[in-house]
Amino acid sequence: MSEDAPAVAVPPVTITLKPAGPIIIEGPVRILNNAGDEVEPPPSKIPGQIKLCGCGFTKTRPFCDGSHKR
Repeated sequence: MSEDAPAVAVPPVTITLKPAGPIIIEGPVRILNNAGDEVEPPPSKIPGQIKLCGCGFTKTRPFCDGSHKR
């Protein structure tokens, strides 16, 4: 990168742990499987938000499917 190029601001990534619930990730992230292939997260009600399972009961690992509510 040259010294004349403007710096590009990268938004921060925020990870929020919910007790007995999902792990909420907000910000630009890539999720890779054990082979290094990118995994597409399911659609989210909030753009830019990914919910990972924190309870272990999801049927859509590693993503939260709301099983912690049942």
